[in-house]
Amino acid sequence: MTSGIEITYTELKFTEFPSKETGIAKYCKSFRLKLNEIKLIGISPRLVLDNECIFILVIDKSEKIHLICDHVMGTKGLESFEKYFGLESIQEEWSKLEYDDHYGKIDKVIYPKEKYWNDLFDKDWKLKIRTLYSWIKPKSFYGNLNKKTLGNNV
Repeated sequence: MTSGIEITYTELKFTEFPSKETGIAKYCKSFRLKLNEIKLIGISPRLVLDNECIFILVIDKSEKIHLICDHVMGTKGLESFEKYFGLESIQEEWSKLEYDDHYGKIDKVIYPKEKYWNDLFDKDWKLKIRTLYSWIKPKSFYGNLNKKTLGNNV
């Protein structure tokens, strides 16, 4: 079984990279989602030790967050993913960010286009708390999803 992203006519499939390859801090579990269940796609830059990395966040209609680590960068699967959803290159999106943006304070929507670069999470106390420990636990996505971005009525 090959690690990475696969897009079929109906499904997004992410097959995990071994933790020996990614390290525990960036390890993301495999998942499968029907394409019509995907509500938002976001990016979240983080630091792992002192190295910049990025997570791709896929949010389904039940508002569950599915993580994809940056080991997919430069793969055919990521190219297919970007093409299917009409995304700009995630690598290029990542290059817009500064080193200081990797402290868990920025999570931006990249799909759908009408919500492009909106905040994925509310800028509230939970996000402030997360920025304090994100360097210890980079896969933490503690916070409230932004209801305006989700399109839910508050």
